Amino acid sequence: MIVEITQLLIFGRKKTIQHNIEGMGVTELYGGAITTYIPDGFLDASMLREVPDTQEVFVNSRQDAEAAQAEDGLGTNESVIVDLLQRVEAKDDDSALQVHLEDITALNGGDGFEILRKEKQSDGSITCVLAESAYKWGKKELKETLVICLALKRLVDVETDVVMSINVPLVASELQDNKLPDRVEASYKILLEMTKQFRIVDNSLFA
Repeated sequence: MIVEITQLLIFGRKKTIQHNIEGMGVTELYGGAITTYIPDGFLDASMLREVPDTQEVFVNSRQDAEAAQAEDGLGTNESVIVDLLQRVEAKDDDSALQVHLEDITALNGGDGFEILRKEKQSDGSITCVLAESAYKWGKKELKETLVICLALKRLVDVETDVVMSINVPLVASELQDNKLPDRVEASYKILLEMTKQFRIVDNSLFA
C-alpha cells in the first residue's frame, strides 16, 4: 500500500495525516492521543473557527469536480465530528444512545428525530442513522433535512462516551423512498471504518 504522510501544525498542535490509496486517512486527534480514519479532502475546522476542546471537527472541502471523481461516494457538504463526552448514566447502551440523540437534536434546534437504522458492532459500539428536521442558524425559514450517521463507543474505564458522527444535509424528497440515499450509505460505510479504526494512543488524555 502506498502511504503519504503529511504533518500539519494547527494552533500549536501537530496533527499527522496518513493518506492511503483508498482515499482515507489515519489522522491524529486530540494532540495525537487518539487516531481514527478521516475521509480524504476533509479540512480541520479548527483552522477556520474555534472548536470546543472535547471535539474534533472536519468539514468537506471538496469542489464539485473533486467529489465527482472521488470513489467514496461522498458529496461536498458533509461534516465529521468526534466528541468526547461524560459517560451518561443509563440502564443500558441503547438508553445512553437515546440520551445523546436527544441532546444532539436539541442542539440542532430540530423537531425530533427518526432512527432509520441501528446496529450493534462487534466491538460493542452502537451505530445508527437518524433523520431530523433542523433549522440553519436557528431560523425557521431555513429548515433543512439533516441525516446523521452516528456511532457511540462507551469507554467504561475512563467514564467517557465517544460520539462520532457524519452530518449529511439532504433535500427532504431524497428520504421519501424506503432506501437510504447513496450519499448516506457512503457516509455510513465511512462511519463504520472510523469506528473500526478508532484507537486510544495515550490514556493521559482522560486524566
